[in-house]
Amino acid sequence: MQDDLDTPSHASATPIAVPATVVEPIQPVLAPVDTTKPAKKIPRQRHFLAVFFLSFMWGMFGVDRFYMGLVGTGILKLITLGGFGFWALIDIALIMTGAMKDKQGRDMLQVAEYKKFAGKTVLWFAIILGATVLITGLLGILSIYTLITALQSGDLQNNLTNLLPAGVLPDTDLINSIEAGQY
Repeated sequence: MQDDLDTPSHASATPIAVPATVVEPIQPVLAPVDTTKPAKKIPRQRHFLAVFFLSFMWGMFGVDRFYMGLVGTGILKLITLGGFGFWALIDIALIMTGAMKDKQGRDMLQVAEYKKFAGKTVLWFAIILGATVLITGLLGILSIYTLITALQSGDLQNNLTNLLPAGVLPDTDLINSIEAGQY
């Protein structure tokens, strides 16, 4: 009974003959190659970190623009020393936001991955530079104040003799006699 269910009633016992056909392989059609002209090589895409550090360190001289393939604006930036600093600051901001494009109009590689790093680098640089300028300014003001106070009190000569070894300054009696017009 099971055999009757597996075999359809209209199936025949003789096999059907399928004609054998030979299929020819398809030959690819090759386009003619012009060997007289060299192939135009497109430069690789620029990496964000390379552009960032070139602009950060040598942006005043247009090195970042030359690297991006923007030779004309690189020369202008070189001649004007980064547009008197303003152009260099604008370029570093454009690079940090990822808006800077190369000559072919392509974005830089891995902008999203390194934006935070670039921001931290600029922040630390600004903090260190600001602290250095502040400390140098305060030390300069202190030095000028000390010099003016010593000049007003007439104590400068005594302070110099205490700082320098013996024999470097002339005798104080000689200086006093010259000032008094007795020499």
